[in-house]
Amino acid sequence: MADVVENSTDQSSSSQTGTHSWDVEGLTEGSSDGRMTFDDTGFSSVLQGGLEGLRLEGSLTDVVLCVEDREFSCHRVVLAAASSYFRAMFCNDLKEKHEEKIVIKGVDADTMQMLVDYTYTSKVYITRQNVQRILEAASLFQFPRMVDACASFLMEALHPDNCVGILRLADTHALDNLRRRVENYIIQNFPQVLTHEEFLELPAEILSDILRSDELYVTDEEQVFETVTRWVRHREPERRLQLFQVLKHVRLPLLDPWYFVEQVEGDEIVRQNPEVFHLLQEARMYHLSGNEVSLLD
Repeated sequence: MADVVENSTDQSSSSQTGTHSWDVEGLTEGSSDGRMTFDDTGFSSVLQGGLEGLRLEGSLTDVVLCVEDREFSCHRVVLAAASSYFRAMFCNDLKEKHEEKIVIKGVDADTMQMLVDYTYTSKVYITRQNVQRILEAASLFQFPRMVDACASFLMEALHPDNCVGILRLADTHALDNLRRRVENYIIQNFPQVLTHEEFLELPAEILSDILRSDELYVTDEEQVFETVTRWVRHREPERRLQLFQVLKHVRLPLLDPWYFVEQVEGDEIVRQNPEVFHLLQEARMYHLSGNEVSLLD
């Protein structure tokens, strides 16, 4: 047979001039040396479809994931290939490596169904109602591409009434790109965001990052000061101690002098916090001299 192929190849080559190559649905043939490279780019889809079929049939499955009152029959090798979490579970010397049924915590059954479906089909249906659950589960079970998909969805869904919640999600799951995008959104839409109570739930660190921005869109600096005092009073006992951390990013010298005396120095929370007194002194010196003094970074 090899001789026949070799002879036919030689005859074909002798009847043609030059070197020919073509690409037909992943088939690449180079006739110059009589060898062919077949790169079947569609086979991964065929393989994935076959594995999904086996799962649905319950064929060759070797592990059952138990979530709440539901069970999901799967193939260890598929889970391990798709997720670093399951790779660590099944490829290291852990008890789950040999267990037929494994109880999974930290996720509800409906979300686990979406994770399993994604593992076998590469598809998941993300909505405003389920994006947080999917993001948290994908982060927990280490499906990074699903995490990225959720982050992209959240970026497109930004609105003054949900941006703070999205920012907290991004911070919790260390999604730096999403966090920067949301912070910029809040900075550019600051007055609208302030109208929603969720803004008061921002941690001091994130609020400070927002207030220190030179791009912060506000009508006047009085609005920034009133935001700080409102934020502190929302949880006054614990946030009194964080007043300096946040207030130092308010440009007090830019306040109207009358407003500064009546509203800032006259504010009970400010007067009872000695840590901020030197901030007041700097603003006072600016108002008296007309020259700006150095402000804290």
